[in-house]
Amino acid sequence: MKKLQVLAILLFAITTISCANKEPKKLQQTDEEDIAAVEEVVQKLFDEVWAGYDENAITKYQTDDFLLLEHGEVWNNDTIANWCLKAQKRVSNTKRINNFERIGARVNGDKLWLAYHNTGTFKRDTLSYNRGWLESVVAVKQDSVWKLELMHSTRMPVE
Repeated sequence: MKKLQVLAILLFAITTISCANKEPKKLQQTDEEDIAAVEEVVQKLFDEVWAGYDENAITKYQTDDFLLLEHGEVWNNDTIANWCLKAQKRVSNTKRINNFERIGARVNGDKLWLAYHNTGTFKRDTLSYNRGWLESVVAVKQDSVWKLELMHSTRMPVE
């Protein structure tokens, strides 16, 4: 009986000491916050690169080894930068606005995938038309910042 009392006191002392030495855990972002952060990366990428033709914005939102699987073609950051430079030279007063509708998303630590419908509205003068894509991205967290590592894009039929 005396051994049980000593054991109980010893366990209580160890538990108390170990709890006292631990720092409180920092609150971590929820999965929904991470998903929203990646959705914001996708929105900014489309606003700045695909609508704004800013080749300098590519590395803000994409990893160095980023790949885009674009309707049967494989593009990398250099391919996209060259596309931006060519687009800057075209005389066009067309405005592109992209809207995204989430299909699904999953977070696994510092990796996240997101699937969505992308609807681009193109406006020039009084003309306005829509184009659609079925897309997905894989994002990775690098130094607390989400960046896109992979994007797959398939054009939807024109209605």
